[in-house]
Amino acid sequence: EILEEESCVPSRTIYIGASFGAYVGFHILSQLKDKFSGAILLDCGQNVGPDFSLKARIGLYFMRKFAEKMTNKAIMETMLGVGGKSKANYHLVECCYASGMFFEQGARQCDCLHAVAPAKIIPDLDFPIQFFNGAEDHRDSEDKWLSLCKDRERSLLKTYEEGDHFFCHDDRFVADMLERMDEFIKKVT
Repeated sequence: EILEEESCVPSRTIYIGASFGAYVGFHILSQLKDKFSGAILLDCGQNVGPDFSLKARIGLYFMRKFAEKMTNKAIMETMLGVGGKSKANYHLVECCYASGMFFEQGARQCDCLHAVAPAKIIPDLDFPIQFFNGAEDHRDSEDKWLSLCKDRERSLLKTYEEGDHFFCHDDRFVADMLERMDEFIKKVT
């Protein structure tokens, strides 16, 4: 409904999502695949879906436990501490944290992440996908995701060396990332 209310034309509509937004995107794209001409997905190279690795299983378990036990303030302080170790310096706080994150829903967000099975969704999408990841982020499935793309010819993967989970807020990569997004959008719309 929202896409129609906003007069989105499928041949000119691209889904863009990062991290949790990329995993939500997999679900949205599976349900509304005829409404998009492409997708740009960032920070989703780690499979946390039903067929995930032991390492991802442990990470998601602890993420869920922390989310259940910590206050929003404590989670925000922890995330800012992680972000502070990152080389990201391009509006990280303003973009990620100031926009409002609903940490009281953290356990449910973990459930959502785990419910999405990209390996089952990607092969059913008729449009190209551009993936971006940081080389220092957790990522065990980025090559698999790319290989599963039906429109393999126009689908792309860019991994930024020295980039972490916050690479899209690292001024060493922002201009290149935006240029690649622009080129991709021009090709698929």
